[in-house]
Amino acid sequence: MLKKLALVMIGLGCAIQAQAFDKSQVNLENDFWGTWSVYNAKTQCTEAYQFTKPGNFTYTTKQKKMTGNFAILRNKEANVLDILAMKVKTDNKKAGCSGQVVDYTNADMRLSLKWVSAKTAELCTDREGKQCTGLYLIKQK
Repeated sequence: MLKKLALVMIGLGCAIQAQAFDKSQVNLENDFWGTWSVYNAKTQCTEAYQFTKPGNFTYTTKQKKMTGNFAILRNKEANVLDILAMKVKTDNKKAGCSGQVVDYTNADMRLSLKWVSAKTAELCTDREGKQCTGLYLIKQK
């Protein structure tokens, strides 16, 4: 019994360690540029983000296309999540994953990034990572 308990504790320790990912391992200057996607199983819809220098983005999904500027805001504290801040400049005013037509022109969007690996981050709505969406931003290329 003691042996089983010890194995369970070791397993839990490994699982907790595996979930923790040091955000400083993500080099934002080099690794963030490129194509990222978010797949929403609930709506069976994929969103694509193209991040290019010096700080521009293009968003596409279904009929919707938006462009604008972005920045990643990194707090030096390890437990505070990075923020993906986007300012939409143009929106083609077509339907996206929700099926609704929403005009995001001039909208400011902020999503917290809870890094799972250097190429995957869960999207959250708070800086501490307690209110996450279950959606993941995944690096494609």
